[in-house]
Amino acid sequence: MNNQNIYFALSQSTLVHSRSVKLDDIATVFSNENDVLNNVKNIQIIKLDEQNDQQVITALYIVKKITDLYKNATITSIGENETIVYYKNVKTPKKIINNIKIILVMLLAFFGTAYSIMSYNGDVGTDQLLEKLYYQFMGAEADFNPNLSLIGLAGYSIGLFIGMIVLFNHGIISKKQYEPTPLQVQMRLYEGEVNQCIIIDSERKEKTIDVD
Repeated sequence: MNNQNIYFALSQSTLVHSRSVKLDDIATVFSNENDVLNNVKNIQIIKLDEQNDQQVITALYIVKKITDLYKNATITSIGENETIVYYKNVKTPKKIINNIKIILVMLLAFFGTAYSIMSYNGDVGTDQLLEKLYYQFMGAEADFNPNLSLIGLAGYSIGLFIGMIVLFNHGIISKKQYEPTPLQVQMRLYEGEVNQCIIIDSERKEKTIDVD
């Protein structure tokens, strides 16, 4: 057993539920020898203390931990150069409290969106635009009828609703293949930028776990 081939892949960030972090918790590991694979997966990488729920670890440090166990192994990293380990204690929330949180989030999202749309309509002058459309269809000399303008307002509201459903890809028609919404794409981009910022800050503060 002098020529073990060991491969591991790190993701940019990983959530763990135990402060004692093993390699299998933060990386995908492969070896063609089952004994070697099991031993490598169970290597303890770090042990987070009570004041530290976040830690940046480099791939080189993991290579060092593996070579401490298998000095002659050929180790290949095919993932990220650094990974952020997030610790979160798993607590099963009470159903009533969880439902209350869901309702509060829904109310905040509803009223927040409604306020944003109304503010936008006020800024761009939607009422004036609908009035111009009224004169365009009814004639320049026609008397403006607020009741008839409600038809345009209703059409605008329905069109806005349908447009949001189509934009965010949550229509009634189901798709065989999952496709993220534009909002989810932006959230993933934001998450990646946050992770990069954490990695850089950790390196500058010399808190990253790396080889000496």
